[in-house]
Amino acid sequence: QCCQNVVFALLCYTSSNAVLMPQKQNQQINETFGENLVFASTVQRWFKKFREGSENLENEKRERPETVLDNDVLREVVEANPRTTVRELARKLNVSKSTVSRHLQEIEKTKKLDRWIPHELNDYQKLSRYEICSSLILRNKNDPFLGRLITCDEKWILYDNRKRSGQWLDKDESPKQFLKPKLSPKKIMVTVWWSAVGIIHYEFMKLGGTITS
Repeated sequence: QCCQNVVFALLCYTSSNAVLMPQKQNQQINETFGENLVFASTVQRWFKKFREGSENLENEKRERPETVLDNDVLREVVEANPRTTVRELARKLNVSKSTVSRHLQEIEKTKKLDRWIPHELNDYQKLSRYEICSSLILRNKNDPFLGRLITCDEKWILYDNRKRSGQWLDKDESPKQFLKPKLSPKKIMVTVWWSAVGIIHYEFMKLGGTITS
């Protein structure tokens, strides 16, 4: 890229001291080195530079303009709609996507996927599950039985495998929970047997087949 810039600059320098116009020089460069290799605006910039008396072949360093984005405004917009995307934020706040990403890091917002749950539990169900799990943990300390268990379960694999949406949240904030979508009509069932050491066996149910307990 650096060598190309020097070649373009030399060609423009030679032409700018002759009668050749920028448009004609741009056409000749593209015909020689390849179509659309250099834009007319680039050639015009070099012509202007040399005609003003500069003979430096290096590209001028252009400082990136500082973009102002109020973090409080960004936080308010994100918390009003945690599922908004970086592209939508950039368009709404009239800044670049890189600016939005940088300021999201500054306010410590990170994208987290929603957590799907099979169904809502009431307080009694939660307490009951807690008590059962606690008793099993205590039992396993006296008689390690968990490693001897073999578990079997079925799982529907959906052809419509929709993705979970993400939310902009604080780093220590847990993603919100949402009910899992209903099963798609087109699906296949897999049955898996596993133990503490890993999967023992699995099989897919044939089309039209049934499972008996």
